[in-house]
Parts: sequence; structure tokens; C-alpha cells
Amino acid sequence: MSQLNDQLIKDALQAYVDNITEGNLEGIIDLFAEDAVVEDPVGTEPKRGHAELREFYQAACDSVAKMVLEGNVRAVGTWGACAMLAYPKGAEDTLVIETLDVMQFNSEGKIISMNAYWGDSNMRAL
Repeated sequence: MSQLNDQLIKDALQAYVDNITEGNLEGIIDLFAEDAVVEDPVGTEPKRGHAELREFYQAACDSVAKMVLEGNVRAVGTWGACAMLAYPKGAEDTLVIETLDVMQFNSEGKIISMNAYWGDSNMRAL
């Protein structure tokens, strides 16, 4: 993969939401390093490595109808962050979950950590 830069980080965050929307589990997993750690939402038990991520993101693919970036990706050094909107399956016309995802990348452009900031107050009716 190309050397890490801001555009690669921006492209990875876009691919992340696109793959969740498409239900492309392997596309999601491919964005992560083998030993990546995901805490979603922050404060829950971290998921570590591809096996745990696969289980977590399968549930996400099963429950999210659409996910989109809300605004521009912020990228600096090895970090990328962006607000995102998740629309749950079966309620995509009536409910949205607002998240703020912060990701760190390795030099190969793979996500090594992801922290998602959201809670009950970030679920709102449309």
C-alpha cells in the first residue's frame, strides 16, 4: 500500500462508511491491521484482532442500513477523525445515531486503533 498521507486517511474513512453501508464485511476487515483494537462505543470492552473485529462488524452490517460521513475528515500525521451518521435497519427513516470516530493508522495505511464516541444522547429522531 502507499505510504501514509492525509488523502489515504480520508479515503480509508470514506471506504469504512461505504463498506458498512454495503454490508461488505471483508472490505471493512481489510481496512484494519491484524492486531487492531476497536472501542465502539468508548467505554465498552475493546475488540482486538481480526477475529473479534469480524464478529463485531458482522453485527454492524446486520444492523446498519446506511452510514455516512458528516462533514470533512480531519487528518494529521497518523490520525484521522470524522463525525458519522448511522441509520439503523428498520428505522432508517426515523432514527439516526451520531458518532465521532477517531482512528490511528500504521505506515502501511491500515487502521491500528478506532475509538467511536457516542451514547444514548446521540440517538435522535428524524
